[in-house]
Amino acid sequence: MENNYMEKERVTMNIIPFNLRNNLKPKAKKMAYEIIQHNRTSQKPLVSIITPIFNNEKNIHHTVESVLNQSIGHDHLEYILIDDGSTDNTRNILIKYAEEYPSITLAFLKSNTGTPAFPRNLGMELATSPYLTFLDADDWLEKTGLEKLYSVLEETGDDYVVGRTIKMGMKQPKVMAEHESCIDRRSVSPSSIPHIFHHLGPRARMIKSSIVKKHNLTFPEMKYAEDKQFFIDYLLHAKKISTTTSTVYYLNRSDDNDHSLTKQTNVLKKMHCNMKVMHYFHQKKMEPELKQMVMNRLYEFDCFNQFMHRYYTLRSDDSSYRIKTKDFFKRIAYIRTFRSILNKTAKLNEDVANYVNEPINHICYELFQKKQYKKIEELFKWHKEEKIKQYVIKKNKACMISPLMEPYHLIPIPMYAEVIKIYILDNKFHLHLKIAGDFLDTSAELLFRDRKAIDNEFSVKLSAVSFENAVVKLPISWFQPFSSTVYSIFFRYKEYHKIHILIPHSKAKVQFTDKKKYLFYTTNHHQLALKVE
Repeated sequence: MENNYMEKERVTMNIIPFNLRNNLKPKAKKMAYEIIQHNRTSQKPLVSIITPIFNNEKNIHHTVESVLNQSIGHDHLEYILIDDGSTDNTRNILIKYAEEYPSITLAFLKSNTGTPAFPRNLGMELATSPYLTFLDADDWLEKTGLEKLYSVLEETGDDYVVGRTIKMGMKQPKVMAEHESCIDRRSVSPSSIPHIFHHLGPRARMIKSSIVKKHNLTFPEMKYAEDKQFFIDYLLHAKKISTTTSTVYYLNRSDDNDHSLTKQTNVLKKMHCNMKVMHYFHQKKMEPELKQMVMNRLYEFDCFNQFMHRYYTLRSDDSSYRIKTKDFFKRIAYIRTFRSILNKTAKLNEDVANYVNEPINHICYELFQKKQYKKIEELFKWHKEEKIKQYVIKKNKACMISPLMEPYHLIPIPMYAEVIKIYILDNKFHLHLKIAGDFLDTSAELLFRDRKAIDNEFSVKLSAVSFENAVVKLPISWFQPFSSTVYSIFFRYKEYHKIHILIPHSKAKVQFTDKKKYLFYTTNHHQLALKVE
């Protein structure tokens, strides 16, 4: 090109050494790469965005454009894209972007490493800005996302900030990890957010380069769980963190996203990666409170919620000998894997039960110790597939009625909410609710969330709730800002825990028509909803 500023350089470089354990370093032949970038300008970027890519010609335009169109201005950004040996048209697409935008740096690996870890580590090594964020090649950013995160870190000086992620590509969009974005927090301790170590994918977060370098933090080279280990490690070094309610990130979980390593890695291989992460953190010295939180994530979330809860899926309806035999050996592998986790934990003089909070998981643990695997299968099949469960309330406590016999017939749940009646009086909707559970003395709210555009939500605060009869009076004028759509209605407590409000015994239907029509009704799953037309 005639303009030297727009002239790109191709430089073949040896790999920069990383502080990875020897058994995690990739083979030498996978380490060679080529850099394509513009001549550097005197302006230092504010934020570095790191995207690993492999064979993503279909989605990469949307991903890159979401960075280039950021409200903070792409000239203030350093966008590092690491292609992990693509064999489709991805590299040609990236080169065209690099020719046009000086903020883009490309790294082309000579061959595929089989994990996003090495590309992300390389991206962090190449980054020159004070802040880092990550964007996977299937996903995209909200236009103001990076500006929101950057402004929070500049305002507070905190070590970490996270915003809202919306999972797309499913029947309905979904907010990921609501604890990360339910309220605006500034300069709080990581330990003040009980689930801060849950859902630690590389999304909607911004961190400090200086902390990464000071503590030699890297992604371990695994096909799965590498992001979890990295961000837990980082949060253990973070003194103060922030959260924002602003939407930052859109997570693509569409059916045609087949190149995702998360989709390609089966659950047993994922569990073996998780076991490596468990071993890693068992070796680290942590404050007791932080250790409890980290281990709760690794055991309750990964071993129970994401692993044992799926045990029932290993018995298909196909009655052929081949399929039945295949299912049998899968169940054996599941049992051996979970047994291995329990045994390795016991050798550390630790009891898995100490890191489990949910009653249904304690039941699973007891049944497993008794080798009652069929009951585990029955329990989680019911829990997943029975959409209209039965409940019982005793002494202000609520329980699900399970299909198992005593002592597992009644399973305690933290909170329960149901509608007794709804009516209109004095231009107000009156909702009579029955509330039961462990957190009756905490503040709560009713949350109305648009099923299609989940950033469109409204809430009303409730005082400490009463078991006997909580009456919520909502003026019809309060609903005027509601757009025409269907709203799910939740009872939300302790900042980010939410449950559907049930209508177990009757089909509620209350309607008011003004300039709009407001219809409270019962869904097919016996849940309260609002339709605005």
